[in-house]
Amino acid sequence: MTLTPFKIFRILLLLTILAATAFYTKAQRLSSTGWLEPLNVVIYPINADGKRSTSQYIDQLKESHFQAIDRFTAKQSKKYDILTKKPTITRLGKSVTTLPPVAPAPGDSTISNIFWSMKFRFWAWQETPDELSNQHRARMFVLYHSPTGNGQPLDHSYGLNKGLLGLVNAYASNKQSAQNNIVITHELLHTVGATDKYGPDGHPLFPDGYASSSGQQYPQRHAEIMAGSIPLSEGRSRMADSLRQCVVGKKTAEEIKWLSNI
Repeated sequence: MTLTPFKIFRILLLLTILAATAFYTKAQRLSSTGWLEPLNVVIYPINADGKRSTSQYIDQLKESHFQAIDRFTAKQSKKYDILTKKPTITRLGKSVTTLPPVAPAPGDSTISNIFWSMKFRFWAWQETPDELSNQHRARMFVLYHSPTGNGQPLDHSYGLNKGLLGLVNAYASNKQSAQNNIVITHELLHTVGATDKYGPDGHPLFPDGYASSSGQQYPQRHAEIMAGSIPLSEGRSRMADSLRQCVVGKKTAEEIKWLSNI
């Protein structure tokens, strides 16, 4: 195959863009997990189902709805090796009216996930075109849905380590606010390097998905935040009611650089 000057230029341009993106992502990763200063977290609410009740819920949201996130990270970080006393500062951003690209379903191909990640990052750039640096800012886009009462679970949520971006499905209900904050915090920690601590069946994995380090004793009292559920017995667990019932375990602390694994 003969490469024309134009094709060579396109290849070089693409390689330059990829190199610049990789460098920026690496710098962002180092900055966000240095924990010398708080990580800024911005919540962008989205009406996911187009219902009036969902809009009304979003309109009454205040930053106080999300203060539990900062209380949780501050309390949990005291057990580990970070300098800042406030790991996160969470604020409420503007509502976003455009829906994000449809996320892949669990089990979709790696290629599908890669392409969606690229489209999502471009969409986020379009929807939050401000001059603030994103090297130390996590943007959490929260898709709110009015409860239907039919028991239908919400779609999977995502936290992207590349870009400090989260896409969270949540209920537009004050009764669900505390559990919404668990999901937001779970995905937020994904953006700074944490991995899931539950298995294919949704139950916490031992030992890293258990809050207690004293063994598989049941019932457990707390949930490891990256497992999200409290183990009750072998093969049984329930979602924590609020962040007060969650902890950051040792493995998660190592992943987000709260604890040295050397």
